[in-house]
Amino acid sequence: MDRRHFLAATGAGAAVGVAGCLGGGSDRPSPDDSERPSADETDRPFSDAEWRTEDTLDVATLSERHADALVDAGGATLLSTAATSHDGDADPSPWLPSQEYEAAYDLENGRQYVRQEVTETDETDVSELYVADGTALIRRQTVDETRYGSQSVDRSSGELEATMRSEVVTGIRVEGETTDGETEYEGLNLWNPTSDGAGNVRGEPTARFTADAFEGDRNVPETVETASATVHVYESGVVPRLEQSWAGDHDGQGATVDVDIDYRDFGATVPEPDWVETAREETSG
Repeated sequence: MDRRHFLAATGAGAAVGVAGCLGGGSDRPSPDDSERPSADETDRPFSDAEWRTEDTLDVATLSERHADALVDAGGATLLSTAATSHDGDADPSPWLPSQEYEAAYDLENGRQYVRQEVTETDETDVSELYVADGTALIRRQTVDETRYGSQSVDRSSGELEATMRSEVVTGIRVEGETTDGETEYEGLNLWNPTSDGAGNVRGEPTARFTADAFEGDRNVPETVETASATVHVYESGVVPRLEQSWAGDHDGQGATVDVDIDYRDFGATVPEPDWVETAREETSG
């Protein structure tokens, strides 16, 4: 989510996650056992899905199903918001300002769009990236100026797909390496997701999982005292929504970070932003 990751997915340097039932009295006869929903249907939606293990998640299988489905759809958009707060008058250090991050992929047309905006401030701070036809165009808007940049990108369709696969598991299962070169993962494996019944995201039923313990390390807040997460999963294994919250001590004061990730626009095309022609003109010389 920080600006250091903003230009990594291009190779040019940008890469960078509720429903209930009401019951009451009725004169209608009670259904017999064959008509009653099973415990799995109400408490464990999609109980036979490969990505779940009874009351919890098989994170490795889930991330694979999620990424495969979005790639098969031809593209998707990741929209992530980070809302942060702290007790003191001055920002602690290091700090993550409230921001919105959007990354859209269009595999059929070979396009990628990334936008990062610092929010909850009166000062404009927006960075955008558009990659198509072998060129990465960049626009940076601040309160004082708008700047443009351009860079050639030698990237195959397979490399674009690989970049998308890596980014669309953000918050679910991100692969990294330890100092001794062994693979490690950060994501839902650091939580204790437990089945919490059925949910609904954008009109489609989901299995909902909630967590109340986080076992990883964070830069902000540096000491996690309380944490919670909610994960929604479609039957296909796509995770359309992931909500996470951390609170604790940071640089001598209390701090909270709430990160919500939505995956949407499956299969939609990425249009050319309206600023692209100006960027081409500004960088043509």
